[in-house]
Amino acid sequence: MRTLDELLYYCEEPEPVGAILLTGEWGCGKTYLIDNDLKDALENKAHIIRISLFGIASIEGIHMAVKQAWISEYNKGKNWDAVAKKVQKGKDITSKLEFLPEWIRGIANTDWFSFVEIKNVINKKLVILVFDDLERCCLETVDILGAINEYCENQKFHTIIIANQEKMRGSKQITAVPIEVEIDTVKNEDNTNTPQRIAGKIKCKSQKDIDELSYNEIKEKIIHRTVQYIPDYASIVDTIVDKTKYQDEKYRDFVKECEEGILELFAPDRNTYNESQNDKRPHNIRSLKCAIADFYRVYGILTKNGFEDIDKWFYSFISYVIAYKANIAKEGHYGTLFSDNEVQKLYPAFQNKYMFATVKKWILRGIWDIDALNYEIEIIKSRKKAETPSDIVRTNQIMDIEEEVIVEGFPQVVKMAYAGELSLDEYVDFIWNNYWGRYYDFKLPVRVDWNKVRIGINKVINNLLDSRKEGQQVHTIIGADNKEDFTEEEWKTYQSIEEFQTGNLLMFSNNKKLYVEEMQENAMTAFTICQNKRFNVFDVEMAIITAEAYAKGNNFDKHQFSYYFNKMWKGNIISPDIRVEESLVGFRKLQELLKEQKENLQKNEKVFAVKHTEEFIKYLNEIIEKLNENLVQAE
Repeated sequence: MRTLDELLYYCEEPEPVGAILLTGEWGCGKTYLIDNDLKDALENKAHIIRISLFGIASIEGIHMAVKQAWISEYNKGKNWDAVAKKVQKGKDITSKLEFLPEWIRGIANTDWFSFVEIKNVINKKLVILVFDDLERCCLETVDILGAINEYCENQKFHTIIIANQEKMRGSKQITAVPIEVEIDTVKNEDNTNTPQRIAGKIKCKSQKDIDELSYNEIKEKIIHRTVQYIPDYASIVDTIVDKTKYQDEKYRDFVKECEEGILELFAPDRNTYNESQNDKRPHNIRSLKCAIADFYRVYGILTKNGFEDIDKWFYSFISYVIAYKANIAKEGHYGTLFSDNEVQKLYPAFQNKYMFATVKKWILRGIWDIDALNYEIEIIKSRKKAETPSDIVRTNQIMDIEEEVIVEGFPQVVKMAYAGELSLDEYVDFIWNNYWGRYYDFKLPVRVDWNKVRIGINKVINNLLDSRKEGQQVHTIIGADNKEDFTEEEWKTYQSIEEFQTGNLLMFSNNKKLYVEEMQENAMTAFTICQNKRFNVFDVEMAIITAEAYAKGNNFDKHQFSYYFNKMWKGNIISPDIRVEESLVGFRKLQELLKEQKENLQKNEKVFAVKHTEEFIKYLNEIIEKLNENLVQAE
């Protein structure tokens, strides 16, 4: 029997023995079934009143929510809202009239609907109470069910309770509660008349055990029947696709064309329910709605750039969003490498080649980086356009290339690697291809000098640091569990890339450039903006810019300058990231420039400026002394 048929059978009973519990996983459509299918089926027979228990923290709150929902249903079509507003306005005035007796003002302060008695019939139609989100109520489950029993057993309401039983919680506290004492008499071995020993043993139950017992007892009393919700996924997906509001008609048509694929992706197990708990896919309707709405942004990028097989990108995206919402897709030390495998186990339609790394970042962190996305698109385009042997080898795995192409193209790729002419992702692919050569027993045409490759990588990294192009970061990684597959030189080369990707080199470079730019504009503003930034060096360039900014200031600026400079840098110099030797050169350079300024100020009899400069030099002496200590300790 369908779930809806079970609910209808219960709702049409003349006087139910108890409530019915509708259970199923979160987001699978239980509430949708009540608000749409059940309500439509009983439109001429009953009033469906749904009360969400989400966040309710008192029994009184439950009763108040029921009464408010009942009155709202009763008032439909009667235009009583205007009357209620007038009554409320009169009450507000009455409650403030101090000359009235206190008992009258007390009544005025009471909500008028507190005096309304609700019944299980409105206009000769049954009232069916639906209590939703049982597991999300702030009260203990036993207390909630006790409150619901008032309507079900005492007031004879048809009552439906919606919950995810797997998420039901018991008592928050687990304490030992004595329930029985056993007394054992032990005779003495010598059979003398000495008093016998008595051994006592106390049996205990935990508070959790007691709560579970109480829950089962009250559930047996209140719940007449438990119904496991078996969703009609075909109907659900069809409704979602049909009722979603789309940004344009082309996207609407595209989603409609993909409806069958969405159904297979969202619920391929819709006719089977024997999955193990660990391998069970999430079936969250809200997640599916989010995925359809959000993919429009990706859809626009794909169509604009002439991508094919957009439906495959769509299915990968939906898979990832649903998995993310269920806390399956996530980031770790090695990015999304391991969770991607979990997503693919659950959703075979998910393929990394149909998923931008930048889009994953958007889903996981809410960061939309158009520069990074354009970079990925260019990589894909270049791979498709590859015509020369070197381009083919550079952009593909060697096991997918013809042998003669590798023989001709690989030596050229090696030269490009030495010259720093590959992207960082291509360097990672280059390292992988050397491994694949060994794996497939294919002898590569030239031997690689990995020291030269690392020089090339450093050129690329330095160019990225100079250009501050955050979009050109590494999207291809090698997990630590693959380390044994590579030679020591290959792994060392990869680590130079990983250090850039997972480290803070780009951040430090950007912070330094920000300091220089802001210091050239306005020193005080520079300190405000950069005071909480992290730096790994104070070099000669920064020293010269700082000295120039200090020289431009008046006495007030000079007086403040040294204080804020010291405050900013005394924390950075003790950071484990600080490059001590290079920073010592920078601070000494600044000290030298300040001494020159001091001499000029003395010649011009600038008394206050001289004192301010001396104070600055004093701070620098302390910084230099601290760095020297760090250098000695490191040695």
